[in-house]
Amino acid sequence: MFEPRFTTLNMNEILKYLGFRGQELTEEIAAQIKRCTDEVLAAATPRLTYRHAPLEDGAVLGVRFAGNDIPRMLEPCEEVVLFGATLGPGVERLMMRYEVTNAADSVIMDACASTAIENICNNFESDMRRAVEAEGRYLTDRFSPGYGDLPIAEQPKIFALLDMTRRIGVSLTPTTIMVPRKSVTAIMGIARTPQPHRPPDCEHCLMFRTCPFRKAGRRCREGAKT
Repeated sequence: MFEPRFTTLNMNEILKYLGFRGQELTEEIAAQIKRCTDEVLAAATPRLTYRHAPLEDGAVLGVRFAGNDIPRMLEPCEEVVLFGATLGPGVERLMMRYEVTNAADSVIMDACASTAIENICNNFESDMRRAVEAEGRYLTDRFSPGYGDLPIAEQPKIFALLDMTRRIGVSLTPTTIMVPRKSVTAIMGIARTPQPHRPPDCEHCLMFRTCPFRKAGRRCREGAKT
């Protein structure tokens, strides 16, 4: 049974959410980010739920997902892992308070909270990957509604399969917005053969803060083609 866990949040990821493109990171701003991060983590009560399910004829417990990306990713798989995670209502209340009292801190809080829920998801994926590989099997990347051609309108299907509201207290509005907002659902496949993975994002690069491509609003892989 895996529990939600934090590791050190990636400062570059917070900067990415803030739209950082090589501007000067002053000591004052760094301290403000550190304070906001500490407040988010102190307010968080992370919760996690997940479920293994067989994949039969492209369906997960009789449920099929729209688009081509999910069927393509799951084609070599025999099983899936569905999971949902949330930072909890405390972070939601914290962010709502800062939205009306301090606009600058509110923007930073949002970036810190986005990085924090991503951290929970990354750590769960890492834990699950180790467990699956210990069995001689392989995990795909994770895929969430809103990625690729999997529409956000598919969110209720994952919610129902995970029983998200009862298990971890996350609800879904009629417009498919999760409450608390800093919550995530995703699906991963389990296969008998190694699976391709997306390349690392910019925030994991040692050149993130000085990258000339980011300053120009591009990525190095794009720049290499020109």
